[in-house]
Amino acid sequence: MTSIPQNTSAPLATVQDLSVRFISRDMNVPVVNGVSFSLQQGEVLCLLGESGSGKSVTMRSLMRLLPPTAQLGGRIEVGGIDVLNLPRNQLSRIRGPLISMIFQEPLTALDPVYTIGQQISETVREHEGISQADAMRRALELLELVQVPSAKRRLAAYPHELSGGLRQRAMIALALSCRPKLLLADEPTTALDATVQIQVLLLLRELQRELGMATIFVTHDLGVACEVADQVAVMYAGRFVETGSITDIMDRPAHPYTQGLLNSTVSESLRDQDLASIPGAPPDLTALPPGCTFAPRCPRHTPACDIGVPPLLGNAGHQSRCIFPADLATRVATESVLSPAA
Repeated sequence: MTSIPQNTSAPLATVQDLSVRFISRDMNVPVVNGVSFSLQQGEVLCLLGESGSGKSVTMRSLMRLLPPTAQLGGRIEVGGIDVLNLPRNQLSRIRGPLISMIFQEPLTALDPVYTIGQQISETVREHEGISQADAMRRALELLELVQVPSAKRRLAAYPHELSGGLRQRAMIALALSCRPKLLLADEPTTALDATVQIQVLLLLRELQRELGMATIFVTHDLGVACEVADQVAVMYAGRFVETGSITDIMDRPAHPYTQGLLNSTVSESLRDQDLASIPGAPPDLTALPPGCTFAPRCPRHTPACDIGVPPLLGNAGHQSRCIFPADLATRVATESVLSPAA
């Protein structure tokens, strides 16, 4: 079994220059292009961006849950373990105790022919070697921890017998069953209604603080990011275009794409007003533009934007991949930089 080193001073997770390509006989698609970040124990990082920006692929790379057609480059280290060079027969040993994942749709992630109790207890027994009775007791404790009502009765329920909110809570219990140090949450509230969504978000934040886990949370919803994040990385076309604290991103956005996301968010203050939108569509990953990938949609596009991919500029706490000075970006952020939707 792979040992998991204990070093609380070093970052729990470090990703350096991660690249992911999906390769087939006819295509070679760069999905993630040079992503780097580090995460301390107990910290929550939110990956924010439109669908197709590379958020989920980045996160699944940390568990090597990508198909065989995926070619990974760079370095991923979690808990002192080199994930990309770990032999395949040892991956199952870190999936659970070191890294665990809450999937977007629990109805497809949970096995339909086993009860909730069987699925949680099997995971615990596989990693900890305890008896079936002890594993079922742990499963009951976990369902109670995630506030499943009538938890003892739910142990014998099949996934299809639970509501969407209860299935998601069961999925969270399964992800927490081996006490992971790093929890990955892939848009875990997307399929839920608004009332259940906020309940699950508050529960996740409470559990993260109580258990001291580091968490990477994927979403395209700024409201969700505000509820859970300490740090935010905004992704576009497989790259981080802005990184910073949740306060920096929400109050001082420096990249036009981040500003566009903020401007296109529905809020009470926009009642009876046209909602701004980001013009155009995300780029074709097989034919990315030569410079800034957001340039074709950017209201501040100049010829200089087409000369090379801009580096992340700024201070250590807040960086943006834009050639415009940060003070100009901040000033423009207070204005409506994008055309209102027709």
